[in-house]
Amino acid sequence: MRTIYMKELVRIAFYREKKSKSEIAQQFSISRKTVRKLLAMPADEIPSYRLQKAKQRTVLGAFTAIIEIWLKQDEEAPKKQRHTAKRIYDRLREEYGFTGGERTVREYVAKVRPKPKEVSLPLRFAAGEMAQVDWGEVWIWLNGKYQKVYVFVMTLNYSGGIYAEAFDTMVQEAFFEGHANAFVFFGGVCFTLTYDNLKTAVQKVLKGRNRIENERFVAFRSAYLFDSRFCNPAKGNEKGRVENMVKFTEHNLFTPVPHVNTLSELNALLKERCLKYQEHTQARQSQSVKERMEEERKHWLALPIHPPECCRIIPVKADKSALVQFETNRYSVPSEYAYDSLWLKAFVDRVEITDHEQTIATHERLKGKYQESIRFEHYRKVLERKPGGLQHLRATDKEPLPEKVRQMEEIVFPQVTVDPPDLDKYRQLRSISHDSRPHPGNASEETASSQYAQALPQACG
Repeated sequence: MRTIYMKELVRIAFYREKKSKSEIAQQFSISRKTVRKLLAMPADEIPSYRLQKAKQRTVLGAFTAIIEIWLKQDEEAPKKQRHTAKRIYDRLREEYGFTGGERTVREYVAKVRPKPKEVSLPLRFAAGEMAQVDWGEVWIWLNGKYQKVYVFVMTLNYSGGIYAEAFDTMVQEAFFEGHANAFVFFGGVCFTLTYDNLKTAVQKVLKGRNRIENERFVAFRSAYLFDSRFCNPAKGNEKGRVENMVKFTEHNLFTPVPHVNTLSELNALLKERCLKYQEHTQARQSQSVKERMEEERKHWLALPIHPPECCRIIPVKADKSALVQFETNRYSVPSEYAYDSLWLKAFVDRVEITDHEQTIATHERLKGKYQESIRFEHYRKVLERKPGGLQHLRATDKEPLPEKVRQMEEIVFPQVTVDPPDLDKYRQLRSISHDSRPHPGNASEETASSQYAQALPQACG
């Protein structure tokens, strides 16, 4: 008999027929404990069976031990790169051939590691109307070194498309490059982009939604013709979609912690995974992300024919050694520009130095502090007048030996005439050059370079 009917009969027998609990138990063949429990319940409560002992999860079986190991490892992993139940389910299927359902895994993970539930508002956006931008921080193994990188994330409000790119810094030029690459990846530009109050975009927060924006950001925005919308201070939930996609990126694209040799390798992997995500169909949608993006693309702004440079432009002045300083590092320029006022363009991966009209020097951007990038060719004209300085010129230590030797010969040999007085000097220079080139079994390039640099001034007199 269903418990609800038994409760009704017990209450009638006890309250209306005035029978004792023992008589009721004997009449209905139930224990007196059950009678007491049914009478103690509120009158309108429906009795239900309560599981006293958890049922054995036969499908999970030995997989529970693997899940517990991953959750234990998560305690030492960065907070934003810990496993979600979905990620655990995916790994079990891919790595261990798990055949059970996702719900089974979710219920087990929720039991072992319960999480607070968040409430979000149901929102709707028009196609091509808006995108959201944010940064995330993750840890990776980069060329054998465990280090933090910053992930630029842009997500489309209508279709749910996502673009993610890793940088080793969050400076303005990385911010711009992330935008430019995202626009190319999507194939167009949304009308409005939503941001936090990033220093790379906002110079000062005023009352309400008013902002004094960074001039370089305004110039960049003007080139692509999109509008910007900034969240209220400490109200990141106003761009909750990208907040969630940053978490998705951290938990799915960077879990487990990736091992790569370069950021380019990592970004190629991220691009591949962003493309794969487009095959996904989001909850309560009948079309895939890719199909909705195709619909959205019809409404986007076109990419500019001449996109802006993703860089910061800083005025600099070359010192007497033809070096300019950017941040704490120094870069060389051709010696004829010593003491001149110049402009430095700081890109993510390089710096370009111009004289207002043309680029006069390009260097790989130095990432550390108090470093130098000095090019041998920038001091050719000075070395023609001062060949003896070649021995201690710091730039010679930064060039491969064969190229270095060729450049030395081009500078010094033209000074030697074919007249008999200079013939011995010419032969001596040729001998030094030949003996200094590395041969199998001979001295290393560094040793040969040192010998050449020491002998050359003596030969030049």
